[in-house]
Amino acid sequence: MRRIPPSPMLRTRHAVAAATVLLAAAAPAAATASQSFPSRPDLTPPSVRVTTKPSAVAPGSLFVAPKGGDEQRGPMIYDDTGQLVYFQPVKTGQTVLDFRAQTYRGEPVLTWWQGVAKRGYGEGHGVVYDARYHPIATVEAAGGRKMDFHEFTITPQNTALIDTYRIVRQDLRSVKGGKKNDLAMENTVQEVDIATGELLWEWVANDDIAPTESYDVVPRRAAFPYDYLHLNSVNLDTDGNVVVSSRAAHALYKLERGTGRLLWRLGGKKSDFAMGPGTRTAWQHDAEPQGDGTFTVFDNNADEPAPGKETRGVQLKVDESARTVSLLRQWTNPKSQLSPSQGNLQALPGGDVLMGWGGTATNLTEFSATGAVQFEASFTNRNVETYRAYRLPWTAQPTSPPKAAARRSGRSTAVRVSWNGATTVASWRVLGGSTASRLTPRRTVARNGFETLLRYPGNDSIVAVQALDGNGAVLSTSRSARVGQRW
Repeated sequence: MRRIPPSPMLRTRHAVAAATVLLAAAAPAAATASQSFPSRPDLTPPSVRVTTKPSAVAPGSLFVAPKGGDEQRGPMIYDDTGQLVYFQPVKTGQTVLDFRAQTYRGEPVLTWWQGVAKRGYGEGHGVVYDARYHPIATVEAAGGRKMDFHEFTITPQNTALIDTYRIVRQDLRSVKGGKKNDLAMENTVQEVDIATGELLWEWVANDDIAPTESYDVVPRRAAFPYDYLHLNSVNLDTDGNVVVSSRAAHALYKLERGTGRLLWRLGGKKSDFAMGPGTRTAWQHDAEPQGDGTFTVFDNNADEPAPGKETRGVQLKVDESARTVSLLRQWTNPKSQLSPSQGNLQALPGGDVLMGWGGTATNLTEFSATGAVQFEASFTNRNVETYRAYRLPWTAQPTSPPKAAARRSGRSTAVRVSWNGATTVASWRVLGGSTASRLTPRRTVARNGFETLLRYPGNDSIVAVQALDGNGAVLSTSRSARVGQRW
């Protein structure tokens, strides 16, 4: 559970995934749309430009899942300088969303949704990797359903909270343009045991929420189902129950965990709470209980470009006994930004928050407790986006070795080396010689971004590179690489 303290001041209908990173070896962010690395020619993730350098930011790296544009898609981590830490491209036609670090069975893991992203929903599964980047679990929706991309939260009980979508026939005569046996999108929340795949409980939202509670309109095209709820976040509250966000109903719902019984509505047309000034949200994402009676929400405020409207993050004080809601804090981009699609707000240690601005936006922003911009970065390609963005601590060492590429450079040998996902490398030591069995140390340099350049006098035929920790101990050694005339 991500939590922030209260303060006196102050996550759309279509969603898909992610943000990205910068170019190698400590150079400033390039204007190119993709990165490239001689040591890893298979990796060409989107480039990232840091537009506001970090100032007293929370600890951790940035987690995104780039999509859109022609760049590779996949889970990605980068640091405060925009340097790549980890990237795993997925096959063409696949998309990754909701990439982050979580805890499973007491150990840190990486999780993401992967599958086919459709018009406003997805059909796929959840992926769980350990800290050596090995897959250890796959999460599927139960009952023949397909797991949607909007939410994949691991609970302390090692279960998964997910959402699913299914096209059904429903009586929609209560709303303008609807028919008796019309197409509707059935929204369902499930809790699934990760190890066994057992369905523990589910809530079919359409059974409890009527189409008349929606602010969306029936699609004019008959082949499109009416997604009148569009659930887009599912999270545990500290009382053990579950809070769900409905984008199209402009409301949050609390469910009794284990039964799926609807306990209350917050916001929307049938709110069980008196909504104080500034507390109503529209087309929102990512409702997060903070454990202190407050909820953070990414308030999109529109489902399409709307002049004069602005997206914001809010922290709401919710009194469940008195049934009242008040606004504690809100965050807006000084550049006045409207993000009609996707997005999230993550509470950070010390009161900071990170906002991923979602679809049609390339940027993420970290704000201080007082609302000042502490950090901002964006994709260089305006067509690349991320569904959510997170700042999270992550320490890992892959079991696969580093990779190196080498070439002759005049009377010198130049070597580029990288180790995708490694976080504890302090320096690199290059070994050179005429054969792989007779390599001797040539030079040691400090790690310098995702890919580090080592250059030394002489023309060796074979090289290998060792990754060293802060004490100079060898963490791993690359395979031997033949020195060529070009990368």
